[in-house]
Amino acid sequence: MTGMSELLAVSRYEFRMQARKRSLWLVTLLLGCLLIAIQGDQGPRHLPADTPPAEVMTTWAILLGIVVPLGFGMVLADRLIRDRRLGTTALLESLPVGPGRFLAGKYLGGLAASALPVFLLMLVAGGYESLHRGDPLLLGWTVLVFAVVMLPGLAFVAGFALVCPLVVSAPLFRVLFVGYWFWGNFLGAEILPSLTGTLLTPVGAYPASWLSGQWQMYAGDPGWLSFLRPEPDGLAALSSVLLLVLTGLLPLLVAGLVFNRRRRTTV
Repeated sequence: MTGMSELLAVSRYEFRMQARKRSLWLVTLLLGCLLIAIQGDQGPRHLPADTPPAEVMTTWAILLGIVVPLGFGMVLADRLIRDRRLGTTALLESLPVGPGRFLAGKYLGGLAASALPVFLLMLVAGGYESLHRGDPLLLGWTVLVFAVVMLPGLAFVAGFALVCPLVVSAPLFRVLFVGYWFWGNFLGAEILPSLTGTLLTPVGAYPASWLSGQWQMYAGDPGWLSFLRPEPDGLAALSSVLLLVLTGLLPLLVAGLVFNRRRRTTV
């Protein structure tokens, strides 16, 4: 097998295993329905009829991004732990696949499967808005907004949710993750130093601000780490996307180095 075919094989296996988890679909559906139910008259359904399509769908992305990624991270937190508990880790590691490709395949397959219900939820919102506003282009904006606003944050979360439970245990990671999520996305810097409003805000504040033409979720607000708080524009949005994706890959890089060293010492 070539390196690419090995990566695809592990990714397909992981996608199938993760996509079959009923908890993944139930958690996403329940959190999405809860947000829609409690939004009141401030949500995207009540935006004026002449609101630009980009603003409509970025508002949906921000709304769903408040807590849906929480469920995303919770479900992924036990993926590698469960392999070890079920005794399949040794079997999988015995395959002619290097630790790096093995982890990358787990990451890509788990990310794709866990992001699928989120994407479908956005498509439902986009379909509703297309009918409600009589603008079929809203479906196209739905795909773009998901890819630019939501997916980088999900990729960021996936890297930590897969690897960190190997160090701190899945239950403790989930507790810490909830605290981090609200501290790093919604706690204004004037209250307590946090990552809220920086390029590393996984809720997608910078891409959403750029696409909608309006500042979203504290993006660029003054605070500590001022170099991570540029004015929201296209360059800042691109920087945020790249930083989130690359930072999410760091835990995988560290884990890959550890697993590779462990394999060499046991051979």
